[in-house]
Amino acid sequence: MERHRQWHTDKRHFKKCWEEEYFFTDINAKAVCLICNQSVAVLKEYNIRRHYETKHAAFSQFKGDARKNKTRELLAKLHRQQGTLTRPSTAQDSATRASFEITALIARTGRSFSTGDFVKECLSIAATIMCPSQAKTFSQISLSRNTVTRRIEEMSRDIKEQFKAKAAGFVAFSLACDESTDISDSAQLLVFIRGVNENMEITQELAGFETLRSTTKSEDLFAAVERVLDTNGLSWEKLVGITTDGAPAMVGRKTGLATLISQKVSQCGGKVAKYHCILHQEQLCARSVGMGDVVRDVIKIINCIRSKALSHRQFRALLEEVDSQYKDVLYHQEVRWLSRGKVLKRFFELRHVIAEFLTSKNSDTQVPTDEKWFCDVAFMVDITDLLNTLNIQLQGKDQIITELFDHITAFRSKLQLLCRHLSAGNLAHFPSLREVNLVKQRLPEYAALLRHLDQDFALRFEDFRESRGDMELFSQPFTISVDSVPDHIQMQLIEFQCDSELKNKFMSLHLKDFYTHVSSERYPDIRKHAQVMLALFGSTYICEQTFSVMNLNKSRLRSTLTDPHLQDILTLSVSQLQPNIDRLINAKEQLHVSH
Repeated sequence: MERHRQWHTDKRHFKKCWEEEYFFTDINAKAVCLICNQSVAVLKEYNIRRHYETKHAAFSQFKGDARKNKTRELLAKLHRQQGTLTRPSTAQDSATRASFEITALIARTGRSFSTGDFVKECLSIAATIMCPSQAKTFSQISLSRNTVTRRIEEMSRDIKEQFKAKAAGFVAFSLACDESTDISDSAQLLVFIRGVNENMEITQELAGFETLRSTTKSEDLFAAVERVLDTNGLSWEKLVGITTDGAPAMVGRKTGLATLISQKVSQCGGKVAKYHCILHQEQLCARSVGMGDVVRDVIKIINCIRSKALSHRQFRALLEEVDSQYKDVLYHQEVRWLSRGKVLKRFFELRHVIAEFLTSKNSDTQVPTDEKWFCDVAFMVDITDLLNTLNIQLQGKDQIITELFDHITAFRSKLQLLCRHLSAGNLAHFPSLREVNLVKQRLPEYAALLRHLDQDFALRFEDFRESRGDMELFSQPFTISVDSVPDHIQMQLIEFQCDSELKNKFMSLHLKDFYTHVSSERYPDIRKHAQVMLALFGSTYICEQTFSVMNLNKSRLRSTLTDPHLQDILTLSVSQLQPNIDRLINAKEQLHVSH
């Protein structure tokens, strides 16, 4: 039937014959009458004339334009009849589209596949009440568990195909890798790829979700990464960087994943930059501030209030009675980046209420009355607040590596300023310290802690500082000294810095947008350098974010979720690409109503 339909609409197969408007020849070279859809066995004028005069003499009344209009009407009717057998109706097409869109929403919100049945029931009730005439149309939306599963698989496959097509155009790409364990104790390795094409377009996608069935040694991780690159058709020569967390299997100097990848790229004639996630390093630095005894005392006091249900209820009632802006104290969670700063700040602002409550309860745990202790708490509140601000600045999955390092550089300058202020007794940037009875003897100790924190930042971010020249060439191309760049770029850089048109654009555009205006003919090396810098990951934040989505989906209540389905869900949840639903619908030979 499909061959017939295509042939009917092809004007090349229409022939000139007697009363030609009412006849055409089919693929079997038989004349077919548009009026009655019967065929004339022998393609001769006599046979056609006899058929027309004996069966359709009434149509002789149509002359000229009226005859042509009637022919078009009959032909359109035939096409509609044929189309009902080969194409879905508009209502069913819309129902299939709605099924895809709702399924995508179910996957992205971490709902189970069986949620589709509940959604369809809700839609049916709403349609019956609000638009009864359309209730049947809504019932055509296919949202059964099997249908939702199939839709998720199809959309995930489409996104992977889109990414593979984009990956073929990468001139440079980098990896962000992280490994974690799900609820069923399966080791899962995430591999994100960030690539840049000739047009400076950045594509950042989840390229691989590898389940490690046995050990998680560096060799196992490397084999998994190799499978991901092969699957997506990516070559090692274009790999320019890898960013990982601080696990030994990832960053080991002799056999770590980053080292093995660097060796592989070197064998292919390339060079790869290795980075330890900037967020992880910032958290490690934050833990080196010291004053662990103060933090432990605060956590002990909070646990005393929250560990017993009666005390917890009474404390919340007290907060309501005094009309506090807070309704509770916070538990400390070591795995959460911002937890310590928020816990300390909430405790400090509720310190008087907490002290009054514990005194009234005659608890064995009391808030210390030592002024030095309160000074230490206030100092920790101010410092952790600054560290939390830095942490928030470093979060985000689309940031350029130079922007991340700029935040670290700025924070170190702040620490140096705070050291000078403490040495001079200036508390302008210590709002919590100003609220307590200051023990001035503690200020030199606080200044020493900040100096130690600054040194720790300098030590841990050595890998970023080694690339500082490359970062400056990318982010400050008009002010960097020509003598500080590699020899093969110097002549181009001189021309570049004298280009007034580019200089004007640099002042008004973001770096991502600016380098699209840099000519590949005049400045090929500078443009290539920009492509490499744009492709680099500065952190594994996107991996951490995806692991949160993984834990939301594969939870205690959905522990039997298979790894392929988990990968499909994560692909839909974190991908910046959208599934091509039109293509998926058109690819189906026949649409039918499910349940």
